[in-house]
Amino acid sequence: MTEFRTIGRSIPRPDAFDKVTGGKHYPVNVSLPGMLHAKLLRSPLPHARILSIDTSEAERLPGVRAVLVPDEVPRIPLTPVYFTPVQSPTMVQDFVVMSRQVRWAGQPVAAVAADTPEIAEQALELIAVEYEELPTVFDPEEAMAEGAPQLHEHAPGNIAKHEVFSMGDLEQGFAEADHVFEGVYQTQRVHTCYMEPRVCVVDSDTDGRLTVWSSMQHAFGLREKLAFALGIPESRVNVVKPRYIGGGFGGKLDMGFIEPIAALLSRKTGRPVRAEQSRGEDFITTARHPIKVYLRTGVKKDGTFTARHIKSILDAGAHATHGSEVIMVHGLFGTLFPWKCPNQTWEGFAVYTNNMIGGGYRGYGAPQGCFAVESQNDEICEALGLDPIEFRLRNTWREGDPHPAIEGHTLNTYRLEDCLRQGAERIGFGERRPAASGEGTKRRGIGFACHPLWVSGCVGFPDIYEHAGAIVKLNRDATADVVTACVDLGCGQITVLTQIVAEELQLPPESVRLSYADTDIAPFDAPTHASRATYSAGLAVQAAARDARRRLLEAAGHVMGADPQTLVLEEGRVMVRGQPDSARPMAEIIARAEAPWIEVGPEGPVPTTLEEKGTIMGLACQAPPSNPSPVGAEFVEVEVDTETGEVKVLRVVYAHDVGRLLHRSGAEGQVEGGFQQGMGYALMEQMVFDEETGAHLTGDFLDYKIPTAVEMPRSIEAIFIESDEPSGPYGAKSLSEMCLIVPAAAIANAVYNATGARIRDLPITPEKVLRALGKL
Repeated sequence: MTEFRTIGRSIPRPDAFDKVTGGKHYPVNVSLPGMLHAKLLRSPLPHARILSIDTSEAERLPGVRAVLVPDEVPRIPLTPVYFTPVQSPTMVQDFVVMSRQVRWAGQPVAAVAADTPEIAEQALELIAVEYEELPTVFDPEEAMAEGAPQLHEHAPGNIAKHEVFSMGDLEQGFAEADHVFEGVYQTQRVHTCYMEPRVCVVDSDTDGRLTVWSSMQHAFGLREKLAFALGIPESRVNVVKPRYIGGGFGGKLDMGFIEPIAALLSRKTGRPVRAEQSRGEDFITTARHPIKVYLRTGVKKDGTFTARHIKSILDAGAHATHGSEVIMVHGLFGTLFPWKCPNQTWEGFAVYTNNMIGGGYRGYGAPQGCFAVESQNDEICEALGLDPIEFRLRNTWREGDPHPAIEGHTLNTYRLEDCLRQGAERIGFGERRPAASGEGTKRRGIGFACHPLWVSGCVGFPDIYEHAGAIVKLNRDATADVVTACVDLGCGQITVLTQIVAEELQLPPESVRLSYADTDIAPFDAPTHASRATYSAGLAVQAAARDARRRLLEAAGHVMGADPQTLVLEEGRVMVRGQPDSARPMAEIIARAEAPWIEVGPEGPVPTTLEEKGTIMGLACQAPPSNPSPVGAEFVEVEVDTETGEVKVLRVVYAHDVGRLLHRSGAEGQVEGGFQQGMGYALMEQMVFDEETGAHLTGDFLDYKIPTAVEMPRSIEAIFIESDEPSGPYGAKSLSEMCLIVPAAAIANAVYNATGARIRDLPITPEKVLRALGKL
């Protein structure tokens, strides 16, 4: 295996010290002179028509500088989702910034800009809104029924999107089956739980040009959507890329209400306007979509799939936004294509309800699909007495197979079997006891789940941005500045990109810095999502560093009188290959490239040459060549108290084909964080709403339960399998989303092994466990 200087090392995170000493570069800390504070008035009703709005008392309140109502806001339907063009034909264009038609409890109906947040809050109480209440519907299947209230004129039956994908002959496939299994699997609405709230500052120049700071996952996406929503050219908007944000997980993958509202208030007042959501507002801004999956599978006696029919119903909420794409990813990459089955049909519905709008969340529809499919896979193995490992291997892909979803691409690296066998051996899966065979009130069980197909970006997806750019500039002290629009969500993107540049230029990692970037100066990069940053942005940064390296060696060739093809970089020096005595410091070559015509040295004036002149820098703007699939398998051991229904996760082993491991401790952090989110999804997290009013009842971390250090297992072991992906930067492919896709199914299967109780709806609460055991 190739020896690397930086790749594979757990180097310190460049932003670590800054974060632990206050994190001054978080967008929540942006402050400008003369800045006003905006607050949004939200509807208490889930479905209504606004008859009148009286803002006169609010406008008279001292300290109030502007009030905004729906009639002052451009009503331009769009999709606010960052990763797709604003008028993409695959997305539903139904989102408007502000409207007199209310479709969910929490929808903004007015806004105030004031000298302080407290004055703005006080002003909201002085705005009088008269509503006409309308009938509501909160269940997606009820919303599809005849006679249900219609929420959008363009969507009969409240169906925002309906798609069907088929392959083979489904009827013949079921006829060939020796056994047919059916089940219904339900997942819940959960919040992304990022720590830094959605926040923005918008400053309108005297010529009306907008500069925007925001906690978001895509600078160029925000520029595009904001300009379109306001009806202005994109060149009139400049979005500053934050150095990092306090978490996103897909929850900041779309333009919210606050950015266009702050922009309009800034234009109205001529002053910068800041809008920060409360934790309660964040909860009703974005969530993972609940999906109900009807799953019917035909198998031979040996467990080979013959047919599978899948029907998925997604609750999109009041507007389609992400729902129209989540249902597609869920169907194709969450249920259909991961498994080899000759006869399959998937039918998906994204349905409007009077619930809050759904959003992006790590895994983007696949956790819902994996929970359904891997739960039923386990049921099949249990009923037919099949080895669960061999069953999965019989029905999944092999390295070298054509990519099942992306035409013209191949599964060049695909080590699912290694993941399954190494994970099983490490946890002792072969010695696990039969289901419900334990004694006593506390029973232990082992279960696992895998997901045989996922992504390293969006190559092959229609109407989704997938290209990246970067600039690498070398400085006279032999340091490098990197300009990229790739946003660090807290996952360590800065660290990995720094490593890649350091490796290419043979510099210490601390000599590489990710510099300021905004949409005026940085090359385009797609959002930080879809497990694409290391692979796609990493390839662009690597290409830019190679371009800078080429220019450096050309300049060195002139200085050293050598053929650039014979020169190499080593530990901050340039030398002729195999001739260490010829070495010259990189800093000397870079300085000469920017030196005057005559350089005065110890021996007097020395002329430089035109050929070596010019700042040494590299540029790359490119699409990645492929979309290699990562694979992962997670094994968990649980203990279930059959008297209380409590489930404890005792141990986790996660095995993942990572291509090449670039930063071990960062990768381990992804595995641990992904499991924490997946464990919360499996056992406790659920957004709860009033069944009559639609009001959100779990709007803070007192009422909304997430796993803490107390609930987390004592042992989470990560096994990284390096398959050396040929198309990736130094052989790397993706990791982060897979870590969250598999835990819920693995935990559900372990609970079954411990108790014999199969729970098909999340979360697996103590009440559900006791009910399944016949004790409630």
